[in-house]
Amino acid sequence: MTVSNDKKSDKRMDGKNPIPVHVSIFNSKCSIEAQLVNHCVEGMSFISDQAFFVGTAIVIKIAYSKLKDSCNRDHERLPGMRIGEVKWCKKLPVEASTAYEVGIKYYYRG
Repeated sequence: MTVSNDKKSDKRMDGKNPIPVHVSIFNSKCSIEAQLVNHCVEGMSFISDQAFFVGTAIVIKIAYSKLKDSCNRDHERLPGMRIGEVKWCKKLPVEASTAYEVGIKYYYRG
């Protein structure tokens, strides 16, 4: 795991209500549950109890059933499923000793 600076080039939409996401390593059958922190057109960050190596390709699926009645227009920019690359991973403070925040940049969709 390596920590790098978060280089946000687009306005991020903060997840005010917890939004669950399913995260799995590309071409892997197992997945984990995570919590969306924020998102933009180019990527997102989430909190997980698992660390990820920088450069890992992952698949992210948004649990839209939780968003159905949220009435939050910011969620319109959330993709249903995207593949991206881990750009940074940092361990959260001591009180959340097994939690990590992970930054993802989506692969370009042409």
